Amino acid sequence: MTSKLMPECKYYDYTNNRPLDLASDGCDLIQWDHLYGDHRFARHPKGFRIFLPPDKLRASDEYATSDPYTVELNIDSEFHKRRIDLTVDLVREAVSRRQESRQILDLGCGQGHITERIRQALSGGEVTGLDHSVSAIEYAHEHFPGIDFAVGDAYESPYAKGFFDVIVCNNLWEHVPDPLFLLSRIKRTLKPGGHLIISTPSRYRIDNLVRILRGKPVALISRHHVTEYTVGQIKEQLAYGGFEVKRVLSSPISAGSLKLDAARMFFAMLISMVGSHHQLEATVFYLAQEATGSSPISSKR
Repeated sequence: MTSKLMPECKYYDYTNNRPLDLASDGCDLIQWDHLYGDHRFARHPKGFRIFLPPDKLRASDEYATSDPYTVELNIDSEFHKRRIDLTVDLVREAVSRRQESRQILDLGCGQGHITERIRQALSGGEVTGLDHSVSAIEYAHEHFPGIDFAVGDAYESPYAKGFFDVIVCNNLWEHVPDPLFLLSRIKRTLKPGGHLIISTPSRYRIDNLVRILRGKPVALISRHHVTEYTVGQIKEQLAYGGFEVKRVLSSPISAGSLKLDAARMFFAMLISMVGSHHQLEATVFYLAQEATGSSPISSKR
């Protein structure tokens, strides 16, 4: 029997161009090494689905020993409170524009902490989480049972065309080697006129501008990041991918030192004077809406 969280048309087999049969297209995880190719997904013993090939499961399991991003440990920090509040506010704004169903995907959801906060904040919506780490999804599935979590690749997500009203990429963009291809796959699973929410580090945040003044190169926030983008680069990617940016925002986090506070005031004044779009905070949030039929990006490789 298909769960209420999983409508029949939610999962799709793009290899064979048909909806997935959740009863017959899967196998038990213990058989996945041998039956991959004959079956489209594996069933984890705890009940969630796995869409990654067997040879990628271990390599993709970055949460196998612990959370490399220490979200759970620091969930009450000023950074994460701000991150959660702004994400939830933008999701609320996006779904307020939808008159019918509210299907929301948290893409790259990790252990599901923010996914759960999104679910708690909404009424009448269904929330889904996808991540490539089996250990992260095992944790999420166990701790947040009201959400449909699955293991999969953001580039090859298992969801049907036009299923989601809103897709959230919370601090995912900086980890992705090919954001334009990901954008095409996101657009594939969004409903026409659907919304995309991205949060990602600002390349020219205050501490990097200070580094530049001191003659040093910009630094990445984390060794796990492929790169970090300027506000203009994200807006250009979204425009090329067929999205219209509705909002770009950030909110201040205390600098922690008088020198940084003074530097922030100086750069804020300079940015205002020249009309720059740069944001000084560590993370910038974007709300974008799909502009139907305007994207030149193909989702085929």
